Amino acid sequence: MALEIDGLAVLCAIAEAPEAFPAIRSDVTKAAHALVTKQLKAKTLDLAGLRAVREALGPQPLALIVDGLKDAEVKALVTRLDKHHPDLKDGPAVTHRRHLMALAADLDPVAAPAAKPKPAKGTAKGTATPKPAAKAPVDTPAEPSAAPEPAPPPAKARIPARGKTGPADALASAAMAARPPRRPRQQE
Repeated sequence: MALEIDGLAVLCAIAEAPEAFPAIRSDVTKAAHALVTKQLKAKTLDLAGLRAVREALGPQPLALIVDGLKDAEVKALVTRLDKHHPDLKDGPAVTHRRHLMALAADLDPVAAPAAKPKPAKGTAKGTATPKPAAKAPVDTPAEPSAAPEPAPPPAKARIPARGKTGPADALASAAMAARPPRRPRQQE
């Protein structure tokens, strides 16, 4: 009877001592990419799961992995996570990637559009005549309660959750600025 090993423990050990595994460095990179890609493609991945992946990996590694996905995979993922966004159906692949990174960075998805009001049952469509609006006298000031309500914000305008703002272009900033961090200077 074969015993199973704890794969996560083995991967953690490899990550903690990479100098002990120089021959498999490229295989580790491929495996890491494949594992994160599989997690992103999982049907059970929701917005909270995407944000957990970003928090675990960081924005730059996630952006590089998203950049490696096929355009159709990114489009399917972002339309599943943000079903009501108006620009995603026909937008270019770059828009899908940027929106996915913005969602991962805590941008709220677009809410479902409000249902259209239904016409009254007693009137046939197009046969009802609208009543003329009553005009207020010019000399009398309008009552404060009769002031028109402010218009709601446009459907595309979204406010980030909890006051956080995502980077304007997380994908481009991560892919273009992916370089190792600066090492501190040694004191002489």
